[in-house]
Amino acid sequence: MAYQGALNAVKKTYQLTDIAFTPLKPIANNIGTYLADSTYTGMIYSSVKEIGTYVGSNVSFHTFMTAIHNPRSKIYTDWINRKPYHGTNCRAYYGTVCSGLVSYALGIMPILGSYDFPVFDEMEELDITDTDVFHLADVLWRKGHVAIISDVIRDSEDRVVLLEVSESRPNGCQKYTIERRSIPAMIGNRYKKVLRYKHLEKNTAYTPAPEFVSVLDENPVPFVYNDDICVDKGDRSCYFVGEAVTLNLLSPGDSVQVYKDGFLHASITVETENIRLSDLDSGVYQARIFQGERDSDYTTWMMVDKTVIPSVDEMKVYFGSENSTPVSLFFCSKAGGRNFTVDETICRRFSEEEIANGYISIPPERMKEERPYFTITFATEFGNIATTPIEWK
Repeated sequence: MAYQGALNAVKKTYQLTDIAFTPLKPIANNIGTYLADSTYTGMIYSSVKEIGTYVGSNVSFHTFMTAIHNPRSKIYTDWINRKPYHGTNCRAYYGTVCSGLVSYALGIMPILGSYDFPVFDEMEELDITDTDVFHLADVLWRKGHVAIISDVIRDSEDRVVLLEVSESRPNGCQKYTIERRSIPAMIGNRYKKVLRYKHLEKNTAYTPAPEFVSVLDENPVPFVYNDDICVDKGDRSCYFVGEAVTLNLLSPGDSVQVYKDGFLHASITVETENIRLSDLDSGVYQARIFQGERDSDYTTWMMVDKTVIPSVDEMKVYFGSENSTPVSLFFCSKAGGRNFTVDETICRRFSEEEIANGYISIPPERMKEERPYFTITFATEFGNIATTPIEWK
């Protein structure tokens, strides 16, 4: 089981390092801009902590790639380094960071910060003087950065002769190899600790996405994009009830038919290239363009119901949802940051009992004035959706 967990970690890592995409318009990243009509390999680096749109952990590759294919999607229109957002070290609406890649690969939720890994209870530190200590899915750490071992080549005497390291850098997710003679210098100069996740057998979740990125022994699967209509977050995306949804119409048509849970919800005459939908109830929605005798393919999204009520007097956060599952909570700044390690803050999954009760108790000694906000992540059939930071008051 531990080996399967390590193999799943490698597969998930490769999904992020090997995915190739071609922007239709420029996309800002942390060191410049992805240019239109150029192909790039490796997931975008963007600290999306304020909005929780980590590709892999929260957002599916299907949603990300269909957003890339939609010239009016949020990845082209919403750059999260400017108002109304408050984040830092961020540009693109979708992406990941170094700790996001490693957390996704190991199946850790909520996503850890790089500073969390050395003090995380489920990590053990290895002897960095032993060149042959490395296994698949081991974590390399230094202050401010983490990476993961995605391949280990050994000789007939079981000595490590080559390591493959995967990580998320400012220019995107990538992998590189290190020969045996260079490993001690790498550990001594570039990284300071080698860590191992104690419970790799828990890393059972892996969702192939061969339509967009095939890894190891997976065969690519052809995919036909919907060139007629797409929601602004990308197909099969999630919105909270109360959040507006914009349908981007990419082809002409007479009307747009909107379905909710399989039933016709509205028929809207086409007058503009974008249709804004507000006040949608919870449920799964689909929309298509109708033109004469021709209907387009559907674009699909989910409106997620949520209840989140902080109670400072009781030192509790109440939560619930009728069509999703509450997953985790962490306290943070307004921009979503947590420059404190996990042993000093609330940052963890909900237990089954907490989900059943609908609240989590907050130990008063864990609270810090520097973290007056919190976020909660909810799981759906289309991926996870996180609240923006909510004030603890």
